[in-house]
Amino acid sequence: MDFLERPHLVLSLRPVDTAVRAARDGVRAAMEGWDRPDPNGDLELITSELVTNAIRYAERITLVLYLPDDMTAMVEVWDDNPEGPAEIVASPQAEGGRGLQLVGALSSSWGWRPTGAGKVTWAQTATG
Repeated sequence: MDFLERPHLVLSLRPVDTAVRAARDGVRAAMEGWDRPDPNGDLELITSELVTNAIRYAERITLVLYLPDDMTAMVEVWDDNPEGPAEIVASPQAEGGRGLQLVGALSSSWGWRPTGAGKVTWAQTATG
């Protein structure tokens, strides 16, 4: 199957708190529609963390979800902020700062790359 024929979702998001819920709901619905359930919710949590970072630092956000093969899902969050995400070491008492650590723990790989208009932060994970 040609890559462009594979299932994909593109969702434009505003940088508001409700964008996180919309992104999670969109990912869940797409994966269920593709008969690729996310039984542990890992993909939804990864999506939440990537979108949360984007709404803090960007004005334009696009979520892209696709299935590069029969065993993998890729989620990308495109935004207009050229600054790369910074993984920090949060103290045990900190209320936040662990998002990218969660992404790293739940995905098989993740990273970011600059684009002409900002960056894309991505994560890849196995699916059932």
